[in-house]
Parts: sequence; C-alpha cells; structure tokens
Amino acid sequence: MKLKFLFLLMSLSCLLFSCEEDLVQPQQVNESAIGIANAQIINSVDSYRSNLLVEGRFEPTADPFLVQTGTSYGFDVSSNRSRNGSNAARFEIRNEANQIRSEISLAGETQSERWYGNSLYLPANDWDSDLNPDGWDIITQWHAREDKGEDARFPPIALVVSKGRLSLVVYWATQADNTNSTVSGKKVFDLGTLEKDKWLDMVYHINFSHESDGVLEVWKNGEKVINYNGPNCYNDKSLPYFKAGIYKRRWYDVTKRVVYVDEVRVGNKNAKYYDVAPSGSTLVAQEELESNDNSKKLKLNLINANSDLFIQRLTKNSILDLASLPTKNLNISATTSENIGSVVFKLTGRENKTVIESQAPYTLFGDENGDFQSWIPAEGEYTLIATPYSGANGEGTAGTPVTIKFEVVNLSTDGSGTPKVTMVINNDETLTDSRRAILRIKAVNAAEMRFYDDSDSEWTDWEPATSIKSWTLSKGDGSKWVKVQVRNNAAVMSESYADGIILRSK
Repeated sequence: MKLKFLFLLMSLSCLLFSCEEDLVQPQQVNESAIGIANAQIINSVDSYRSNLLVEGRFEPTADPFLVQTGTSYGFDVSSNRSRNGSNAARFEIRNEANQIRSEISLAGETQSERWYGNSLYLPANDWDSDLNPDGWDIITQWHAREDKGEDARFPPIALVVSKGRLSLVVYWATQADNTNSTVSGKKVFDLGTLEKDKWLDMVYHINFSHESDGVLEVWKNGEKVINYNGPNCYNDKSLPYFKAGIYKRRWYDVTKRVVYVDEVRVGNKNAKYYDVAPSGSTLVAQEELESNDNSKKLKLNLINANSDLFIQRLTKNSILDLASLPTKNLNISATTSENIGSVVFKLTGRENKTVIESQAPYTLFGDENGDFQSWIPAEGEYTLIATPYSGANGEGTAGTPVTIKFEVVNLSTDGSGTPKVTMVINNDETLTDSRRAILRIKAVNAAEMRFYDDSDSEWTDWEPATSIKSWTLSKGDGSKWVKVQVRNNAAVMSESYADGIILRSK
C-alpha cells in the first residue's frame, strides 16, 4: 500500500508540474494535499476565522502542500523569520545551479470561486533588480492544468517581480485549444515598487472564468489594489491550482533568489477577507469590503490616440513603457457612471498642464468629436489629479478627486531607451585594505558611462559603457564612495548611482 501511494504521489507531481526536470521530495508531501480541492471546512487556530479549506502556518511542517525543488537548500521550514508564530517556509534558487523553481503547491481547484491569503518576505540582499526584460520572477501563481495534448503555458494569474516592480499578470483564452501565442488577452496590473525586507500581505478573491463573469479582487497590505471583472484564465476542462515560492524565467546578472512564505490560507466562496488575511496585517475598513461598486469614482484611462481605443487603466505608481505600448501617441481620459458637469485635470511633474473639460469624453489632451488628440509624453515622473464637478467649467459641487502618480520610461533595448545603472564596489564587500578596487556595473540602454568619487567634484570624461571598471580609491583610510552615470545613444542620461566601501590599509 505504501508503495502504491508513493507511486500515486509521483504521478500526480508529474501531472501538476508538466514533468519538468525539477525534483519533488515525496517525504514532504502530505496525503491531504491530493484531495484539498474537495476538502471539508477546517478549524482555524484563530477563532474568528471560518470557511477555510487550507491553513498553512508551517508550525512545524509543510503540510498540506506538495514541495517542488531540485536542491537540498531549495526548501526549508525555517525559524529565521516568520509572519506569525515561530516558522515560515524558506525558498532558495541559485544561478550557479541553473535552478528555475522552488515552490509549494496545492491540488487543482474543483470550485471556481475561492479566497486566498499569504504573506511573503523578500530579503533585499537576495533581490537585486534584474533589469533584463526576460529576467522576471513569479512569487505566487495559479497554474493552468492543460488539457490533453496542450503545451504548458504562462500561468493565467501570477504575482510577478520584474525590473524592481511588483505586478499581477493575467492571461486568458476563450478558445479551448490555445498556446502562449494564441491567448485571447493579457492584463498587467502594476502594484508599485517592490518592497523588500518587510512582510508583504496579500489577499485574493477569485472567480476563475474564461468569460465575462470572472472576478479578481486583490488587496496588498490591507489596501484594495485591483477590482477587475472579466476573463482571468484559460478555457480548460480543469481549473487552475495554487503555487507559491520562486519561479525564475531566465538567469542574467543576479546570483540568487530567496523568499519566505507564511500564513497561507484558502477559503471557499463563503469566506471573507478576514478569514484568509495574514495574522497581524493591517485590515481595510469594513465599509470598503462591503462595497465592491467603485463605478461612481472617476477612472483614469490611457488611450491610443491613433485608434481611439483603451490601452489600460492608470493606477497608482503605473509605469508606462513607451517601448512596449502599442503607440507613443497617447491621451488620458476620465470616465464615471455618475452624472457630472465637468472634470478638472491637473498634471504636474515632467510636464505641467491644467485642463477643464465640460463635455464627454473628458480628456487631458483634448478631442474632436471623439477623435482623441495625440500626446507624446516626455520620459519622467508625473502626478495627475482629476476632480469631477457637478457643474460645467469646474463649478458647482466638487466630487472626490483621484490622484495618480505614474512614470513614463522607454525600455527599448536598441540603445534609445531609458538608461539605468547600478554598481557595486569589490563585489559589495564592506571593507578593503587596498586602494585598488573593481567596480561592477549593471546597465541597460547605456552607450557611455562616467564616474566621480569623494576625492573630486568633477565627473570623468565619458567612455564606452562596460560591465567592469578598475578604480583607485581616494587616499587615506575611512569611508569611500564612487558614483556612476550612463547615457544612451540619444545622450539621455540616467540618474547617478553610488556605492561605498571602508578603506583600512593599516
């Protein structure tokens, strides 16, 4: 019987993980994981929680998860840190071992509506930003279960770290037979700069569907950041399954990834936010949870001025990459379901503009009978405030203003995109006994670079950009620093970046 059960686990693991070469450690698999999608309601350690199917606190084991890793250090129940209690799951992958994943998972869902919660901790030392567009990492995902004969595809819902930012990426396909190149659509919800060295509390309410009745609500650290209704998965016979840990798309300059996961919970359709939210997280106000109708609030939309079609919603800390957008000819509109008389736009930052629009469509850069005028934004940071008024010309009663901060970049890899650079001295060592140092530079869209340090207030001459530079630290023991700056083929300069080291020659 024991052998038959082990064989069943191995077969299930092969099915769930598309028979990849990574190893599954069967000694860390619990039988309850096989039937978790059909599980009965469990009793939480917290009396206020109900409607739970899974509660993973890692006190002290990984039950009820399947573990997928390929090394002895890839997965551990660790006491180094925890969100609540004594332990958390620790995941690690390394470039030198060419590992692409270390994850835990649950079996596939059998009901379309679920609530999920978990908490993640990303140590700053292990999360240098990978500026390569294909160097992204997934730290939570809902993986598709492909129909017979289908190739593996991108997960329909994934929490992704890319270029130092956090986003939720959604793919869907309405056709039953589909591949990565034939999906029906994709949405990217930007969730801001990646926060490191702190616990990230996430809550998800999902109704899986490849049609218009899909639901995706997401809270980050107690704040509701996504309220999306529409398709959110593939047209497969089976529903997706939950995974957490690390999946790395490609290795480039970074050497290691480590993430801690704790407080993993799954609730049925009757669950609420408080049932799955990580312990100790800052919960949102009750009135916000009771109202999913945000239609009365202004929504700010990025518009393709060539086709007059919607591109994406503008949300807090959005990054608009001119290299990946369908056009550089843009406009911004405001929409609402309320009857209003006008909208006042105030744009500040890299460019400044104030506009009062008294007739729909309400646009920042104007239109002629619905034909949107074109705006080619300058690269940089912006703040846009849009305020509705009951009367025309910005008069009458003012409604709730919407404030959005966003950044325009150009991450084109042909050298004309936004230049960015980071640098470490002597492999990020703290101390050195020699003035001779090695600067290791990571840059994108960099044609040339220059430097200066604490001994001189003048920059060096521009020189061809390289990844390694020999440098002589200034004289005398003590704290030293060096700055670097790069520029692209169009002579657009990056922000400067500095690193420091302590010289003790005696």
